[in-house]
Amino acid sequence: MSKSLVSWPNSAQFIQTSAESVTDQIGTTMNEAVSRLSGLESDASFERHSLSNEAGALLGLRGDLESLVSQGTVISATPYQFEVGQKLESGHYLSPEQARTVLVTKLRDQIDHHRPKGTLHCVVVMLSAQNKNSFANELATVTQVFSLPDWMQASRQANALVSNDQNKLHVPAPIVQPRFKPKATVNAAPLYDYEHLQAAEIATLESLASDATNVIGKLRSLASKRSNKMGEIKAQLNALKNLQGSVWAIKLSGSTDSIASQLQNTVMPNTHQHTIMSLLLSNKPLTFFEELLNV
Repeated sequence: MSKSLVSWPNSAQFIQTSAESVTDQIGTTMNEAVSRLSGLESDASFERHSLSNEAGALLGLRGDLESLVSQGTVISATPYQFEVGQKLESGHYLSPEQARTVLVTKLRDQIDHHRPKGTLHCVVVMLSAQNKNSFANELATVTQVFSLPDWMQASRQANALVSNDQNKLHVPAPIVQPRFKPKATVNAAPLYDYEHLQAAEIATLESLASDATNVIGKLRSLASKRSNKMGEIKAQLNALKNLQGSVWAIKLSGSTDSIASQLQNTVMPNTHQHTIMSLLLSNKPLTFFEELLNV
């Protein structure tokens, strides 16, 4: 092994020189093209798209969409939280009534500076099961649709505990150190910066090379791509509607103290020992989640 000086790779220089043999001519060529087009500007006639008026009448949908996204907070009670669930040798437990008590107490916590203020809209959502395996399975199903971070974390922990019970006698062989890292792109600087900049030049070459198709052909291709893209988006939106799973949910409103009292007086549907309960709180109506959960 010998010491060597760091120098710019010939392979990288070849790519740059080849690309710039064409890209260096773009400025002059484009200026000439613009000059020719300027002389024809008065002869051109441009009209709006035939669907422009219909599309303009629906521009309010952006506001409707944005109104479904509300600022708020989510507070949850799960069997695996410190000082929330009951931890025994046989597992972690939390009944619906215990979860309700924890959240009612939290709503009345005057010390927490992040306690919501003002008139609130609240969606209470709960999932419970009789045993650990059912709890893990139901959580896994529901979180495919209702992916609140607290629920995702509880789902991972429930699955891990089930797996631990099945594999607790298995002792894997230790890995020899140092460890291989997962495969990833080897692009430390200056390769990262070079690849980013050089890719921009190559993209221009690719754009110029696409001129093998005339303007009418490009418009035809663009129309086909737009139609296909709209079809893909529609299919993906409809796929979101394939919902599975069920939860308990109610809708409440008022101040935090009022919501706490309403929740305290709510009759729990069962006494299962594996429960997760969350409160979605916002100063604006949670229309999407209310309709999603049918409350």
